[in-house]
Amino acid sequence: MATIKDVAKEAGVSVATVSRAMNSSGYVHEDTLKKINRAIETLKYKPNETARTLYKKQSKIIGLLLPDISNPFFTVVARGVEDAALERGFHVVIGNSDQNRDKERQYIDTFRLHNCVGLISSALVWEDVLQYIQSSKMLHVMLDRIGETEYSVEADHYKGGVLQAECLLDNGCKNILVINGNMKFSSFKHRLEGAIHTLEESGAVFETLELNSEGVGHALLDQIRYKAYDGIICYNDLIAIQVMGLLQHNGVNVPGDVQVVGYDDIQISASYFPSLTTVRQPSYLLGRLACEQLIDLLNGKQVRKEIKIDVSLVERKSTRSE
Repeated sequence: MATIKDVAKEAGVSVATVSRAMNSSGYVHEDTLKKINRAIETLKYKPNETARTLYKKQSKIIGLLLPDISNPFFTVVARGVEDAALERGFHVVIGNSDQNRDKERQYIDTFRLHNCVGLISSALVWEDVLQYIQSSKMLHVMLDRIGETEYSVEADHYKGGVLQAECLLDNGCKNILVINGNMKFSSFKHRLEGAIHTLEESGAVFETLELNSEGVGHALLDQIRYKAYDGIICYNDLIAIQVMGLLQHNGVNVPGDVQVVGYDDIQISASYFPSLTTVRQPSYLLGRLACEQLIDLLNGKQVRKEIKIDVSLVERKSTRSE
């Protein structure tokens, strides 16, 4: 493996000159720069990132803290972050918090130990976490489930909730169950607000129920049958798919008896039976924009503090719209 000394020898200059050229830390004549670049290309030289970090006091590593990487939505988000980072010469260290405050702190400490210059995070539950991140000197961008932070990227979740409610209303639903997620997270809160406002304006009969995946069982089935719901709004696609499975395995036809609409448009939503009507939020784009926003901040550029991305309804077979 070539070293900086090999590059200097190949270019016919000193090691100090090569170092100045690579770190933009002093004047180097244009002709000399060309020689050094040719030498780097010829030798396929790759700088030691750790050494450069120590010299420049700044690394090229970003931390990404997600609530659940097994959720396909966050898997695609992570890919968007990674692709944008690599294009700009950065690397990503990923942590999975499981919405656990101790794991959040451990990962933030790990990012600090790895000299991460910035952090992208989603769904922080630890009460003082933002102050802790600020004390770490890492620049911070919140993604999707935003909190009290200066920089953020999110989808228009309120509009998403409106679209879910309008879909069921337009398809004749009169008695609707709204299954909502943890109201600590802004994304779930705003989706619920959008759906409730739309349902109230229409005069529809509806109820809300906070539920996680462990709650999708026969107790829910009994409630759906007893209340005679003909439409169900779910706060994400994973819950919607579980609900449809529960209904169909117990003789309830979707969408004939009950129509179901999800949120996220993860890949399996299109291939499940019946295919899931859902709100599409651009997960890959969310990741890319959050990473680009963070790197622009690191480079001292002016950026929009709050970025909101549009969402759209994708109508499939779990509603009677097709």
